[in-house]
Amino acid sequence: MKISTRYARPSDLTDVLAMIQALSAFHGHTAETGLETLQALFFGPSPAAVAMIATVADRPVGYAGLVRHITLHAPTPRLDIQHLFVHEAFRSKGVGKALIAAAREHATGIGARGLTISTDPDNKTAQAAYSAMGLEDITGKIPRFWIPANDPAV
Repeated sequence: MKISTRYARPSDLTDVLAMIQALSAFHGHTAETGLETLQALFFGPSPAAVAMIATVADRPVGYAGLVRHITLHAPTPRLDIQHLFVHEAFRSKGVGKALIAAAREHATGIGARGLTISTDPDNKTAQAAYSAMGLEDITGKIPRFWIPANDPAV
């Protein structure tokens, strides 16, 4: 099976949306985004994200959604692989690894200092896959907390 990766095109948005919906459902959530939002995020005048597509025989079988982050003390950007999704029939076949390699190549191309990826604490399959790829486990190095924007108590 030959896996190819490439940047998403506007014509891929329906497939990307379906993968976002499937990933959200896997985690017990409902995707709240739509095609217009994805169009703006990936292809608008100031894109906020990049999508990489993995294909087999020109059929999309997975995607990675990348978001750029900077910190004020180290303004060289890093990328967060915010979503990594592979259709079930193509899991454990190297698709995720190919998407991470494509994300790494993109990060290098824009001069980013690296990438991060996280997963649900209960998703042991993804954790094992990332470990098997040799990714460094940084769990617990930087605690993160959620601050809701509309909470006047904070």
